Formats: sequence, structure tokens, C-alpha cells
Amino acid sequence: MREKIFDLLNKLKIEYKNYEHLPVFTCEDAKILEDWEKIPWKRVKTLFLRNKKWNNYYLVTVPDNKSLDLKEFREIIKDSKLSFWSEERMIKKIWIKPWRVSPFALINNTEKDLKFYIDEDLKNSDIWIHPLQNDNTTVLNLDSLKIFLDNLWFEINFIKI
Repeated sequence: MREKIFDLLNKLKIEYKNYEHLPVFTCEDAKILEDWEKIPWKRVKTLFLRNKKWNNYYLVTVPDNKSLDLKEFREIIKDSKLSFWSEERMIKKIWIKPWRVSPFALINNTEKDLKFYIDEDLKNSDIWIHPLQNDNTTVLNLDSLKIFLDNLWFEINFIKI
């Protein structure tokens, strides 16, 4: 999967660095990697959500030390009750498992029906995200991620969490 991401990053002439490491399944796992301190900060987590009617889908990226209050987020986006996706449905929708989700997953959303939100505290930051595999971390700045997503016809929506 990562080659698909790297091919597009290279095509768009986006600077990035990739780090290979042991597989991680949680933010806590990432903190205990031997070389995690070598990777520039801002570590993030990305959540895949849907509304009660299953007609609005959201990818939300926040710093890994923050929690997303679903009720508060629902009020911000003015939607019905929100829930997390099951692994099975996530694989069908964006072709990846939960512990591999990142903004790069939008490359697999061919229906273009996902909305992407990111915490405004990440503006002007280098962030590190999985290139759709949990044994790699890719570091790029948010402006570069915007170029990547613009190419896929996705908008970055900033929110205060």
C-alpha cells in the first residue's frame, strides 16, 4: 500500500521522510518504539466515523495526546449521533484496517464521500502518519498534505478540538 502513497507524493514533488519500524497498533505502542524520538514531532491519530444514518462519513486527525469528544464534534459539524466503523466495514470503505488509518486513506475513497477534519493545533506542523501500513511512519508538513489531498479532490477542514 505504501508504494501507492509514495508514488503520488513523488509525482507531486512533495518532500517527505519515511521511517520503518516494528508494527504499532496504538498511540501507546508508538511511544515505546526504540527510535520514536528520532522521528520529528507531531504524532497524530486518525479516527474514522460515520453518522447514525450511514450517509455522512468522517476522517478526523488530532494530536495523539488529545481525545475527540464525539458529542462536541457532532455539534461542530451539525450531524446526528456519531459512531466508529467496524473493522469489516472500514476495509470495505477505505481498504485498510483500523490501526493503519491516516489521512492517506483518502486515496482509497473512490466515492469521494468522506469529509476530512484536522485539529487546528496541527497547522504549520510536521506530522507523522502511517502510509497505510502500521510498520512505517511518514513525516510531512501540513501544507504538503494539503497538496496531496487537493490532488485527490479532498478538502482539509480545520476544527478546534
